[in-house]
Amino acid sequence: MQLQWSKTIDGGWWQFARVEPSQLDGYGVFVVWRNGDAAKAPVVLYVGRGFLRDEFARTRRDPIFHMEGLYVTWASVSDMRMLDSIGAFLYRELRPIWGEVIAMVPALPVNLPLTA
Repeated sequence: MQLQWSKTIDGGWWQFARVEPSQLDGYGVFVVWRNGDAAKAPVVLYVGRGFLRDEFARTRRDPIFHMEGLYVTWASVSDMRMLDSIGAFLYRELRPIWGEVIAMVPALPVNLPLTA
């Protein structure tokens, strides 16, 4: 399945702190990460899924995500029944530090956001 990962108008990734939950609509998945530099390795922090506005708002309230230098992207999924399977694939491939392992559903392969 091919997802359309959201990027800024200039083709860059969204800075996590600058995205308001009201920008997101519908059901889908999102990925939060920190880019690497000389002092820190790049790392995927979280893979979220569900009603995007609500799930992203919940994530923004968590103190874990109040650090500088985080990025986010999201993709709408028209059939919400596929969210767990897409989430399972993203979790398996991206290995986020936080979040729940999605078990008991077959993983549905999608294009990964950082290669989009």
